[in-house]
Amino acid sequence: MTHAFQDIDGKPHRVDPGAIGLGLAVDVEKKDGSHALVVPVIKHAETMDFAAFHAAYETLVEKARANRLLPDDFAGGTMQLTNPGTLGTVASVPRLMKGQGSIIATGTIRDVAGAKIVTVTSTYDHRIIQGAESGMFLRYLDSLLQGEEQFYEGVTESLANPGSGMRDAGSVTAKPAPVVVPEPAQAPTPPASRISHPDDAKYVAAAYALVRAHRNFGHLAAHLDPLGSEPPGDPSLDIGRLGLTPEIMARIPAEVLRIYCPGPPKTLAEALPALRATYCGTIAYEVEHIGSHQERLWLRQVIESGEHRRPLSPEGKKQLLARLTAVEALERFLHKAYLGQKRFSIEGLDMTVPMLDFTIELAGAHGTRKATIGMAHRGRLNVLAHVVNVPYQTILAEFEGGRREETAESEGWNAGTGDVKYHHGADGVYRTTTGQDVAVTLSPNPSHLESVNPVVEGRARADQTNRATPDAQHDVNISLPVLLHGDAAFAGQGVVAETFNLARLKGYTTGGTIHVILNNQIGFTTDPKEGRSTDYSSDLAKGFDAPIIHVNADDAEACLAAVRLAMMYREKFHGDVVIDLVGYRRYGHNEADEPAYTQPLMYER
Repeated sequence: MTHAFQDIDGKPHRVDPGAIGLGLAVDVEKKDGSHALVVPVIKHAETMDFAAFHAAYETLVEKARANRLLPDDFAGGTMQLTNPGTLGTVASVPRLMKGQGSIIATGTIRDVAGAKIVTVTSTYDHRIIQGAESGMFLRYLDSLLQGEEQFYEGVTESLANPGSGMRDAGSVTAKPAPVVVPEPAQAPTPPASRISHPDDAKYVAAAYALVRAHRNFGHLAAHLDPLGSEPPGDPSLDIGRLGLTPEIMARIPAEVLRIYCPGPPKTLAEALPALRATYCGTIAYEVEHIGSHQERLWLRQVIESGEHRRPLSPEGKKQLLARLTAVEALERFLHKAYLGQKRFSIEGLDMTVPMLDFTIELAGAHGTRKATIGMAHRGRLNVLAHVVNVPYQTILAEFEGGRREETAESEGWNAGTGDVKYHHGADGVYRTTTGQDVAVTLSPNPSHLESVNPVVEGRARADQTNRATPDAQHDVNISLPVLLHGDAAFAGQGVVAETFNLARLKGYTTGGTIHVILNNQIGFTTDPKEGRSTDYSSDLAKGFDAPIIHVNADDAEACLAAVRLAMMYREKFHGDVVIDLVGYRRYGHNEADEPAYTQPLMYER
């Protein structure tokens, strides 16, 4: 990359300078305020270790800005480093000057998804340097920046032992001229709480691996099962396997790891408990599969800062308790009054109703006028009663062996189908705590559990589209689609994937659907390990770049935090979100089944 082209007597020649003279493009401000670019040269740069190179670099820059450069300082350049990134430029392709082999340009350092990203370009003379050579050079540069060949250990050792200064030039073909290297500046002694030993570069890499492990695999150590089963965990979350100790972590600054925990914490030792509480508690997240850097970074910041986890006020806790009491009371009454009749109880996933309440509350606060809900039969009667506000007497009439068609129609109940009670839909109005009325539709659905999905999306899209103008206007805030899934059906029925596939298409998008998997950890009588090939029923959604939030159904405040995060994401990115609500099923597949016959171990718990 340092070879140059020269025309001698009309014949092309490759010039091998035998050494690296690295030109540094330095911006210099003149007395009149104008700027000029000067390019002094670090001669025989290949013979220097980092400390010597750094000292030579600082000396040349200081001489340039003090206008003390001599003619010899400009001689001998074979390749040049320029940094337009200081002006905010992401990438540039500078022009070669006569006698140069290549110019390396660095762009501004950007913060992308919590990582530092810089674009480096190589301009080279194609008459003597091939594209493959330039590509190999850039790949090698990238490998060093990624820490290969113990690059950072060498840098740290060089700075810790200034004065070693020079190294073997290796393949230098021409005998280098004597070079005077300025005495390197003594590196300041770092404070005790910061990294200073050469091995600490390795520890910083291990620390970053630990942070990434929590973001990627923390969900495997989260306590999501209300029945108390132990999470599988993951070895990458073990600090011992990474060679970290509390003493070492106390010396690693949290700021270099891009951790967004509140405080903020000063060291990894202070940040680790917050990371564990965030990613390995009763709520867990899978967001690192998302292709968009912007979305991943936003999700990390919100999740780790806890912006979505706002504690309930004493009054809010009382309201939540009252709501859960009403949900349970209806189920208990139906179980006693109509023993043996099928109703597909919501018990074990009681938080479904407060989560729907909160979803509609948040949507209404952002101008949503209608919520369209689709769900299977489990919990449908409770949702009809407490979210759609179908009167109890209308529901109880179904259990009494008949239904008064006229009354049902006037009360919004979808009558006249002759179907079973837990397939019916209804239209109603939900009044938020601020007094806003939001229309709510629960679509009817047969026992092909997920067939309602495209129906709900189509109804929501129609509500969002204003056709009163010559060009139809689409406003995703008008109507909110919400889909409640069974865990077995979400993974097992193809219409789920088909509907997801339409979510980001311009002609079909509804601006983001809130998906809640009512995960009772069983499908009819089939255990998850015998019903799907993935760990989670929600894994299908990863292929569509949907954030996935797993939450323990017995942690009420965590469930509401999951809803808040889902709605925040929809509002900002207009994409689908999946909440995996992990609970259980109190009775059998229906109330007439004895579950202990097929799941004795689960029902012992």
